[in-house]
Amino acid sequence: MKIWPYFIALVVYLGCTGQTQPEASNAQPKYMQKIDALFKDFNNKNSPGYAIAITKGNKVLYAKGYGMANLEYDIPIGTQSVFSIASVSKQFTGAAIALLIMDGKLSLEEDVSQYISKLKKYPHKIQIKHLLYNTSGLQDYYRLPRPSGKSWSTFNYFDIEEAIATSLKQDTLLFKPGKQWNYSNVNFMLLTQIVEKATGKKFRDFVWERIFKPLNMTQTLVNDDITNIVKNRVIPYNHRTPENIEAYKQAGIKLNQQGTFIQHWRTSPHYGGSGIMTTVEDLAKWSINFYSKKFGGQKFYDLMHKTIKFEHTRDNQAFGLYLGDFNGRQIVAWDGGAAGISSQLMRFPKEGISIVCLSNLGTGRAFEKVNQIADILISEKVMK
Repeated sequence: MKIWPYFIALVVYLGCTGQTQPEASNAQPKYMQKIDALFKDFNNKNSPGYAIAITKGNKVLYAKGYGMANLEYDIPIGTQSVFSIASVSKQFTGAAIALLIMDGKLSLEEDVSQYISKLKKYPHKIQIKHLLYNTSGLQDYYRLPRPSGKSWSTFNYFDIEEAIATSLKQDTLLFKPGKQWNYSNVNFMLLTQIVEKATGKKFRDFVWERIFKPLNMTQTLVNDDITNIVKNRVIPYNHRTPENIEAYKQAGIKLNQQGTFIQHWRTSPHYGGSGIMTTVEDLAKWSINFYSKKFGGQKFYDLMHKTIKFEHTRDNQAFGLYLGDFNGRQIVAWDGGAAGISSQLMRFPKEGISIVCLSNLGTGRAFEKVNQIADILISEKVMK
């Protein structure tokens, strides 16, 4: 008999952070009960769901899966289920840049054209910092016509090279670099190319050797090849709504009207702005390091949270991170979303708390769940 959902009070074994096991208790703390109640609608074998992890200092307080990773094979979501995390990937691209700055191989002020030969000669140079802070003036690829005439739907295969090439064909920038803020995935795609030029290594290999392996994030990878076999991979799902059926139709895929959910698959192996696959266990290790600082030290921490004042007013951006507040408390966060997935990682630096939430449902709205979990932690005095 299966007990649903599975509860896993885990220890994340990370040598460089010295994590310890949460104290055992016969009675589940009230905050855990309240968090479980948030996911009660996913307490079954007929729905996609979520995985969460909450850390405090160098400990994992709570980690659990709700719902199904695979509806066809009745595979439940657990803390080792591997999710695509969409734009939460950006902070790892930022981390790669931070490490190369620390190595003396890159500078925020460097001209991007030194690394990207196909970049046109615009009146104003684009620097690495302009890419990192989404203020380059380059339009994102999916807002431009695709040369093949097909849509940029993830059903229609395209790779990072095609996406970058499309953006680099712009004769003029949207604005002078640094003058405005414009969210653009291609900025982070270009950063991965800079990493590869500066190191002579594939981006996936560099982040594995310099970030994932040292942090013992053994279930994390850059999925730059759609033929990869990824163990414990969750299947992304969407609701079978008229809107989603029409979207599939536009991509040349005919759906019937039966069933509650439809499976979504990613056929475009672009990365930099997205492309990371990982687990809540591994993201807990990543989060804990921002409190222990055993990997990278204070300099890495400071770079990752570095803000720069440009001509525009959005000065709360860092290295693939957003610095803001939650009910008057300082937070560092980023969220992600794509067809069939939703993700959020939020840290409270002063309180030493991190909350990770990953969903394999396109309408999962992980950021809302994280906000609700934060409210519970505050009300139950877990976060003071």
